[in-house]
Amino acid sequence: MKGWTALLVLTRPVFTGPSFAIFTDLVAGWVLTPGRRTITRMLTTGDPEGVRAHDAYHRFVRAGRWDMAALWRVLTVHAVEALAPTGVVVLDTDDTVYKKTGRSVNGAGVFRDAVRSTRSKVVYAWGLNLVLLTLRVQPRGAAAPWGCRSTSGCTTKAGRRRWRWPCR
Repeated sequence: MKGWTALLVLTRPVFTGPSFAIFTDLVAGWVLTPGRRTITRMLTTGDPEGVRAHDAYHRFVRAGRWDMAALWRVLTVHAVEALAPTGVVVLDTDDTVYKKTGRSVNGAGVFRDAVRSTRSKVVYAWGLNLVLLTLRVQPRGAAAPWGCRSTSGCTTKAGRRRWRWPCR
């Protein structure tokens, strides 16, 4: 419990006082909820007494006063200090097409689909081109390395990148 509290305290500067309390409830619910982690399901374990109104949690995610980039920055710095004490940091990057269609999808375009393409045949797909940057760590006892996502963004057809999540 001591390490959990210390990890949450690291993220405190990213939030205002009320939003930090909502964030801690949501994170506790995310960790403790089995199965699919929707906000409604996370509330049953993160705030079982119903201290706050149900819509306060949805409003926090949708329009809360906090910065996703600052949160990832704090967590990434902590992950590097804890998991790469030698100072050697290995980063992996990947891009993928997230298939979203419609006129209201900002940034959507036609991109090469690396999953369905082969050397002889290139397949294109309509959607968002998501770019992921992960920190590669090798936990003790694990057979394969893990990729801890540090940031992600959306590439538009013009080549501009919007580094936020989720892309809209």
